[in-house]
Amino acid sequence: MFQIDRDSKTLLVDQVRQGILGGIETFHWVQGSRLPSVRALARQLGVSVFTVASAYEGLAARQVIEARPGAGYFVLPVRGDEPLGEMDEAVGPANVQGHFLYRALDPVRYELPVSAGYLPPDWLADAVPPTVTGRLVRNALASSRPAPAAGSDELRGAIARRLRDLHIDASSQQVVMTLGATHALSMIRKVVLREGDYLLAEDPSYLLLQLKSIKQPDFNLITVPRLRDGPDMDAFEAAVARYRPRLFLTQTLVHNPTGGSTSPSKAQRIVSLAERYDFHVVEDDVYGPLASQPTPRLASLDGLRRSFYVSSFSKVLSPALRVGYLVAPTALVEPLVEAKMCDLLCGSALDETLVTDTLHAGRYQQHLITLNQRVMRARATARQWLSKAGVIFDDRSPDGLFLWGRMPDHLDLPSMIEQAHHAGIFLAPGSLFSHGRHYDRHLRFNVAYCNVPAFKAFFQAQLALARAT
Repeated sequence: MFQIDRDSKTLLVDQVRQGILGGIETFHWVQGSRLPSVRALARQLGVSVFTVASAYEGLAARQVIEARPGAGYFVLPVRGDEPLGEMDEAVGPANVQGHFLYRALDPVRYELPVSAGYLPPDWLADAVPPTVTGRLVRNALASSRPAPAAGSDELRGAIARRLRDLHIDASSQQVVMTLGATHALSMIRKVVLREGDYLLAEDPSYLLLQLKSIKQPDFNLITVPRLRDGPDMDAFEAAVARYRPRLFLTQTLVHNPTGGSTSPSKAQRIVSLAERYDFHVVEDDVYGPLASQPTPRLASLDGLRRSFYVSSFSKVLSPALRVGYLVAPTALVEPLVEAKMCDLLCGSALDETLVTDTLHAGRYQQHLITLNQRVMRARATARQWLSKAGVIFDDRSPDGLFLWGRMPDHLDLPSMIEQAHHAGIFLAPGSLFSHGRHYDRHLRFNVAYCNVPAFKAFFQAQLALARAT
């Protein structure tokens, strides 16, 4: 068995991956062999569960090993005479925003994804137990039926019932399953926007990052400043009066990346302006389940007349489960399903089965309660030590996965981000989420990774170096 070299400049996840490749090449593990479980190997090597899970996921993506639900990871046959250690790495996109998303979704590139948008695997480990996964996958495979184009009727019904708890009155027929929130936004854009139409987004915003990654947009993008309690409403009304946008994209609760939530008064005014100026609102609520405050959704205030409600299970159950959904005005449901079929025909019956069972078994709500408490504790701890280190935060919300902070002026931020990259730490500069240069000194922090001692040591060392120079 291989060992970890703590003094090496090679990332821990790369050492684990190379060690497994070496074990396969020297026939320590042969074709069909079952690898140690993630927890067992992490304990044996003295590394985190996240490190081993990332190494396994990377090798599975390269088809060196495969994951068998409920059973573990197994060695696959070597493809031809190609040495395992020399397999080509995928080439990322040239677009700056696209390159960021490409790196953010790579599970083996960074030991500490401090600015990523997902939760650590061990925080989600109990949401869908392996024993349940194995049983459901076997049953779903045995049925050998694809998911309906709009999604599983059972899952859509379960979602409609949950929406009533948010005071969103929607029938199951208004729910369309997607492969996540990004897929939902793409479908809505294709159905609602005509070439040359204006699309309004908040600045800063993760949605703006996604829009900027589109190489040849068929729409005109305009932005409105995002404040602590929602969009700047004076600028908002001026923009809609001047440009008459067809769509407005927003996040009402625990906004990404700023963390704030839209006030009820601003939410009501947005709904009124949508009616007055004849535009639709897309409410992205993927992080809403992590909110503790009962803030009304726009879809509730609007009654789904001019609003689309978008959410996902991928953030809070598992990024591997590509299950999201949108809720639409009745007249637009059929065009949206047609757009979905043109893109990918249908979703995954396996993924939809897993989510349906999680909702019906009652595990989902308990998981959210536990997860929300854990995020809030991590947020409070991270905010405290980062504030003492000189990071300035505008928002005072106790909720949400992200902290959005301005770095001290004496810190060379681009150099720190580069040094973090070489140290296996993923950091996202604020400029990625903005259309201008207002947030060049900001960073997005994922609180689930901020309190890891290795990141705290790195950050404090960078600040000490900046003060010394």
